[in-house]
Amino acid sequence: MNNHDNISYPYVWHNDKIYAISFLLDKLNGWREEEKKIVSTNGCFDLLHAGHVYFLNNARKKGDVLIVGLNSDSSVNRLKGAGRPILPEKERAAVISAFRAVDLVVIFDDLLPNNLLKLIKPNLHCKAADYTIDSMPEAELIQSYGGEISILPMIENISTSRIIDQIHTLTQETDYFKPAEGLEKKSEIVFEYFSNAAMVLKKTAFSLEEQIIHAAEIITEALLKGKKILLCGNGGSASDAQHMAAELVGRFRLERNALPAISLSADTAVLTAVSNDFGFEQVFARQVSALGNSGDVLIAISTSGLSVNVLEAAIKAKEKGLFVIGITGDKRPNFKDKCDICLSVPSNEIVYIQQAHSAILHIICFLVEKSYFKRGKK
Repeated sequence: MNNHDNISYPYVWHNDKIYAISFLLDKLNGWREEEKKIVSTNGCFDLLHAGHVYFLNNARKKGDVLIVGLNSDSSVNRLKGAGRPILPEKERAAVISAFRAVDLVVIFDDLLPNNLLKLIKPNLHCKAADYTIDSMPEAELIQSYGGEISILPMIENISTSRIIDQIHTLTQETDYFKPAEGLEKKSEIVFEYFSNAAMVLKKTAFSLEEQIIHAAEIITEALLKGKKILLCGNGGSASDAQHMAAELVGRFRLERNALPAISLSADTAVLTAVSNDFGFEQVFARQVSALGNSGDVLIAISTSGLSVNVLEAAIKAKEKGLFVIGITGDKRPNFKDKCDICLSVPSNEIVYIQQAHSAILHIICFLVEKSYFKRGKK
């Protein structure tokens, strides 16, 4: 439970008063005893507009009770950036709770609503049509206990961000900016791309938090014991392998001694010789055989999870007693079986998987440096 300014999150806003989360639990018990269908939704709800009203009314029609999870000021700022929210959480809560469609407002401090939804366990969770079920970080949780998800229609071209842009335009001294023909459509493409990428990163953070921390701990322990890190991958994953090796040998954030890490995709002489003599499938496994020792760590990267040379490297590493950390995309069972830890990004879009891989490797470097430094190493 998070705490800001002596307020413990999550908390309930009801009839212009703040209540502890036990108030919500008591309400839920009563509604369930009355066999009422509990509907939930969540969001920032900053600068409420007609689209919000339309959505909340439709959500309420889906059941008997509507609970709105409202992002705290801190979480809105982390999600939306500097200058947001426009309205503080208590003002946003006061306005939303005044809607006839809304039965209860709960303010939560996490980026994602999953922890709150674990408490509510709604019969139905509603989101607007700018989401799909596959892009919702909370979808797996809702479905895990038999809950349903409903994607509701939305009013086009109405959003808080658009309203803010219009206000900024009105306050400018220059003439109104008129985009060139086709630019608005391209802007939508750019916005959608970054929104989808951000959603995959959020889902990755939520679903892989514990595994990432565990992977960083394994790497730290190996380095403290004088072991080394080997990395391999093809194409963009080869670049990721070289990037992380460079961060460990050089530095990520801290001034420190070099850490032993080798990218198996960096030596062109070895790559071409092994490929020519043994086949490209063995290009990494042969190097693991030559360089790997028991207690070392292999980080095997494959966005598809199907790269034969990466799979062969993982197999050879296990034979030699290396700990294998796999980094891949969603639902790659064959790859996962070859690893001790498999960090599977919850997406099937290669470009978003690659971006998440870069973020995963960066946070692992950060955690390793932090832990290594804390233990007296420099």
